[in-house]
Amino acid sequence: MRTTIPFDSLEEMISCYGRENVIPIDCLSQIIFYVKHGCQPKFIWPKEGNSGHITGWFLKSETEFLYRKWKENRPGKSNTK
Repeated sequence: MRTTIPFDSLEEMISCYGRENVIPIDCLSQIIFYVKHGCQPKFIWPKEGNSGHITGWFLKSETEFLYRKWKENRPGKSNTK
């Protein structure tokens, strides 16, 4: 069962979801954290200007809770200011 729409371009994905509703994430450890916690990217695309890297495009509404968890548990980052 497919859980994402098979877009052919970044423009198609943006026209479907709306630019204001999606967020690009290119930090691989953050993408893995989101996926591990059940949030799948809506689109994966090569990172512009950086060959060999990817950007995962996620719905903002699906990532709000996980973003807070990510900030609390960032691998290798201090949780204190």
